Amino acid sequence: MKVSGTRNKIVVSGYYGFDNLGDEAILEVLTSELKEFSDPQNIVVLSQDPETTKNRYGVDAINRWRLTEIAAQLRQARLFVSGGGGLFQDTESVKSVIYYGGLISLATACGAATFIYAQGLGPLKTALGKLITRLALAQPALIAVRDSKSLALLQEWRLPAHETGDPVWLMEPSTLPPSITEKLKAQQGKILALSLRKLEKFGEGQIRLLAKSLSKTFGGDYTLLALPLQKNQDLEPLAVFTDEWLKLGGKDLPLDFTLIEKPSQWLALIAQADFLVGMRLHSLIMALSQNVPVAGLAYDPKVTHVLEEFEALSLPLQTEKESDYAIDLQNYINQSKSANHLLRMRQAACQNKALLAKILSD
Repeated sequence: MKVSGTRNKIVVSGYYGFDNLGDEAILEVLTSELKEFSDPQNIVVLSQDPETTKNRYGVDAINRWRLTEIAAQLRQARLFVSGGGGLFQDTESVKSVIYYGGLISLATACGAATFIYAQGLGPLKTALGKLITRLALAQPALIAVRDSKSLALLQEWRLPAHETGDPVWLMEPSTLPPSITEKLKAQQGKILALSLRKLEKFGEGQIRLLAKSLSKTFGGDYTLLALPLQKNQDLEPLAVFTDEWLKLGGKDLPLDFTLIEKPSQWLALIAQADFLVGMRLHSLIMALSQNVPVAGLAYDPKVTHVLEEFEALSLPLQTEKESDYAIDLQNYINQSKSANHLLRMRQAACQNKALLAKILSD
């Protein structure tokens, strides 16, 4: 069913154009779903980097800060999609909450229906952040959240919502660049994939301690594949880990990551790993969706939720004992036991598209 009529635009907002793998992966799935309901030229993404967004996903895009242009698009929009990911959070400031809440109010004023798409709410630590979020989410026609804690918060606020799932559970791998495929084929032995991000309470000492422990578990048989999933936050901690790993006699697999254009290619790369230790949520989701065993560093409740769901090991962010980072591969959970968990996650994620169909048909 294609959207028709004078209001034929679908405007999409999120943390897009910042080269954060998780948000870009959500956008790749979302734009793919939207193309089943609308012509690509009528799908308009608000992006920090509109040209890259246009080229990468085959849709239209405009600068996320040009409010006059955004308002003009919203006056032609049948639907405004806010999401997914964790847009409403005030960990560092309330700026994010103000921006995304303001866009919902603008869409409402312009006469566009709003769909909150697979969002995870919080952390909301300030009274102002909670108030703005509550007022903003009282306006949309339809709300879908990706976890039970977000649903519970909305129920506390007496706002009707659906619990769905993260769209990335549905992503399919796409073809890797030939040079990367050749390097992977030439690789001997197993691959340990690693996702770290810069975090104040997870400093250089902790990173080197983690490297020392993991080198004892994986160093002999595994080659390290360090994954910069958001370069400005990930390169520094990954460099510290790699330095310690190599000092201890380990091997690494340097790749030209600039050749990877789409999140679905990152998914294909992660699928080549034999084990993943991950801090970023979507490194874990991508690995688990491809039946790659994981252990996580839970810096955020959303990471804890996925690790608990799959009964995967959660490693501490702060410890003085190297043994706290030990992973017993012999007794590690058999990932085949995760098949039911994965099926449940995918079924939940399918509901996002069903709700899109519903609001567009209405």
